[in-house]
Amino acid sequence: MVAGGLISRGLALPPLGVVVFFHTWLVVVIALAAGMMLGAVNGFLVARLRVAPFIATLGILYAARGAALLVSDGATFPNLGGSPDLGNTGFTTIGAGAWLGLPIPVWLMTLLAVAAMFVAARTPFGRHVYAVGGSERAALLAGVKVARVRLLVYVISGLCAALVGVIIAAQLGAAHPATGETFELNAIAAVVLGGTSLMGGRGTIAGTLIGAFVIGVLADGLVLLGVSEFWQMVTKGLVIILAVILDQFQKRSS
Repeated sequence: MVAGGLISRGLALPPLGVVVFFHTWLVVVIALAAGMMLGAVNGFLVARLRVAPFIATLGILYAARGAALLVSDGATFPNLGGSPDLGNTGFTTIGAGAWLGLPIPVWLMTLLAVAAMFVAARTPFGRHVYAVGGSERAALLAGVKVARVRLLVYVISGLCAALVGVIIAAQLGAAHPATGETFELNAIAAVVLGGTSLMGGRGTIAGTLIGAFVIGVLADGLVLLGVSEFWQMVTKGLVIILAVILDQFQKRSS
């Protein structure tokens, strides 16, 4: 919605009586920065004010969606192709363009996956994330700056969520405040199916990618079979429950 608003309406500056339109890539940077800012707020609530993660995330979720509805008055920002006169064309290339025969979103997914794998397996920060997820108390006693790690994790989460929003808006060529309202369910299903423990401390990026592919194939397969969208949601919910049950069995047997 941030990217859609900046491309469609620009940034109004009432004191100067002008409307500023930014270059496409600057619009993307601003949108990603907005996601990181919301992630930072979420992380501050959890890491510093000790608000329960679920409550903090849910509260920020509703606040962000409400703000998107207020800014757009519940309407869609259409025609995000931009205007050559304003220098903000090319936004839709992010979602619909291709390079070397592969769509741009696939390249972005690959780059992010490789970067995440490297950070998780080869950097102190990645090890600290696993440590905090496994046992926050033990990580604290080991000298890990738990609050900082948790804050950074939420900032990264906000960045990734913002990137998905930019890609979806670019694919659709429009931005609507209700877009992506069920994406959180798909995200949870993907990571749980990929072997990530909801209790923390265990999981891999490769497993999450496999889980995402499974959810995608399942969704597309149900569509091809003509299954109702409502039954698709029921199926995803049951898949999540089954994956959590299997995770609990694995923890008890280990």
